[in-house]
Amino acid sequence: MIIDIHAHFTPPDWIDELRRNGARYGCELREDTPGRPSLRLGDEKPAAFLPSLSDLPVRLKTMAQRGLEYQVLSPAMSLVGYHLPEAQGQALSRLFNEAVAATAKRSDGRLIPVATVPMQSGRAAVEELDYAVKKLGIRMVEIGTNVNGANLDEDSFQPFFARAAELGALVQLHPHQDCVAGADRLGRYYLSNLIGNPTDSAIAGASLIFGGVLEKLPSLNVCLVHGGGSLPYLLGRLAYGHSAIQVAHTVPESPNKYFRSFYFDTLVHDPRALRFLNEMAGPDRLMLGTDYPYDNTGEKDPLGALDRAGLAGNEAILGGNAAKLLGIEKR
Repeated sequence: MIIDIHAHFTPPDWIDELRRNGARYGCELREDTPGRPSLRLGDEKPAAFLPSLSDLPVRLKTMAQRGLEYQVLSPAMSLVGYHLPEAQGQALSRLFNEAVAATAKRSDGRLIPVATVPMQSGRAAVEELDYAVKKLGIRMVEIGTNVNGANLDEDSFQPFFARAAELGALVQLHPHQDCVAGADRLGRYYLSNLIGNPTDSAIAGASLIFGGVLEKLPSLNVCLVHGGGSLPYLLGRLAYGHSAIQVAHTVPESPNKYFRSFYFDTLVHDPRALRFLNEMAGPDRLMLGTDYPYDNTGEKDPLGALDRAGLAGNEAILGGNAAKLLGIEKR
């Protein structure tokens, strides 16, 4: 069983509804270039999205070419709308969740829906997570590595994490390069993505560790994409700081223990880095990920990447871990 745990999707039905009734969701969908729509969420700058985000025939063909049997359908983080007012943000999330669930139902089980929730409101996020899991049967939710600049250990986010743990939902943390720490210094050379994204993932993971979220919710399942960003390489420094610096001694156990609570995708672009991640986290915490359809920063040869790292044929990494978390049974 081979499962891609990190891929993005924009439902065509979602696009069509926003084209017709965007104002209802605080959005304006434009298509200045034929076939290349862009979406303005509130007063944010327009976000363009790739045609391949919503092209299902191309997606399924590419999956087959790359040896992938299953793939998750998670939102593009540029389109989640955390800056919108609560009501519009929740309506936008509901529209996506219903559309992605409907798409997955038509895929013969090959495509796995991933929910989005309006994290700008703790109440609305919990309500939408309940709806996605209980009404739509979705087992995974993706949120940002920060929410409008707030780290994930803030009190307002804790009801969401508590409910995710209660429901057994996998929470995937994904950065958005326009909203990462230090974005004002990362404008050149695509550094907002190349450095900003992995840095923001490390901040998110460290916030959950030092903020006591993982201590309070030991059953919470969290996946960090891009191999956890820079977090695995910084673990020794975090553990030392916890033991030596009073203000960092916020939880009873070493960060080494809480680090093992995370799951990670395999998208690191270097066999040495993947071997290191496997050594630090263990194969029971790794899951195959490609970042499809973003081939500029994604992995076009995911099985080859495992092979080059000496991890070819590892059933847990290929899909076993993801299948357990998401309740996937082989077709």
